[in-house]
Amino acid sequence: AAASPSVRLLARAVGHARACAVARGAMASPAPAFRGCYGLAGGDLFTGELNVYGKPSGKGIVFRIESGECDVGTFDAELRMQGAGVRFGRDRGEAFEVEGGETKGALSLDKALQMSGLDKAPAPRSAGTLPAPTGFDTLRHQKTKAWYQYRALTEQGLAESNLGANEFEPVWKQV
Repeated sequence: AAASPSVRLLARAVGHARACAVARGAMASPAPAFRGCYGLAGGDLFTGELNVYGKPSGKGIVFRIESGECDVGTFDAELRMQGAGVRFGRDRGEAFEVEGGETKGALSLDKALQMSGLDKAPAPRSAGTLPAPTGFDTLRHQKTKAWYQYRALTEQGLAESNLGANEFEPVWKQV
């Protein structure tokens, strides 16, 4: 069956727009990478590059809550390591080479930092290092609200947390 004239016109317009975008190089550039954290129900935490849906997609660190180990590498949305990476032990004093999620061999800390591209070893994170949940606290809520109201009134921006810097954010070496 032949397409209607309006469908052919739309297809031509879309094709023209795509051709113009490719000519300008817009289609050749990858989607922007967002940075942030993605928490899993079991307590594991991914921190690094996220896709537009807020899921892991790229370079980052996966902190395993039960074992205390962390994997540094490139991950997909299901937190499967893509290619080579590094696994740091619970105390961050030992490290291992990882290929596709499987441990290959031990590494020195300096070699592990070089392979992972990190400036320093990730902060320790396990069930024993996290504070116990306290539930809702009216005073803490009021302090948090006051913090953001103050920042808004003084036009300082609201992106800075009242809890301080995120210690689990990866610190990559400057290239």
